[in-house]
Amino acid sequence: MLDHIGFSVSPQIRNCIIQSTSDAVGDLIKEDVRRYRLRTRNGNAGRVWDFLNTSLCESLDSPDCMTYVVNRGPWEMVIIYEKKTKRIYTFMREARFATIRHDTPKRRRMHYLDMFTRHFNSDLLASIGQTHMFTKEFSDESELSELVGKMLYALQTDGAVIDRHVLVLFDSRNHQLTSIRAVMIDSNLDIVAEENWTSSIPSTDSVIVETEDHMGNTAKDPNHGLRLTSKAAARKKEKLRIRKQEIDKADEM
Repeated sequence: MLDHIGFSVSPQIRNCIIQSTSDAVGDLIKEDVRRYRLRTRNGNAGRVWDFLNTSLCESLDSPDCMTYVVNRGPWEMVIIYEKKTKRIYTFMREARFATIRHDTPKRRRMHYLDMFTRHFNSDLLASIGQTHMFTKEFSDESELSELVGKMLYALQTDGAVIDRHVLVLFDSRNHQLTSIRAVMIDSNLDIVAEENWTSSIPSTDSVIVETEDHMGNTAKDPNHGLRLTSKAAARKKEKLRIRKQEIDKADEM
């Protein structure tokens, strides 16, 4: 199947993607947390994408492999265009891809994956895929060409000729990239072919020194790193003095 559709990714592009993804989910986000001494991590999920997109733009932007920042609603994403193969690459977590596939019957409007696969991969069909009694029709399907053109306006302005869409799927755990693969999917979001890159994930140790856990810091610093005003410090000192007197009296009894 790989040879049938001519699916292979150049080692240079593959290695840049793997390294950028590994850095984004690993040391870059860890350094961000360490630098700002973050107590909560509510924004880490989105922050990882900022690091990944930036790293991809810096490592892959060249005359033969251009990177573009495009908008999908309020979300900014990076699209890679490989001039030689005329492919575009987008990125997604494995769990998100599984959710999108599962929710296809419920969705009224197209996700960008629906747009790209129906526009660029419409002739592909997975040998073993989901069973579809009826072809899924979206309310905005008649606007397919217009929607794709809007998303890829910058690429078209540069004269990019696009033949295929490739999706890079990855997963991570505990600041470590655990899996990554490049797949081509058909209009049903079934995988037609893939290159699994997991064995090429770098195994280098993190260069970011882990900070002490928050419980340890709290025990050593009752003020949680906050500076007390002079009045608050005086009140605290007086409370400690009174408490010490109470303890001393108790010891004398």
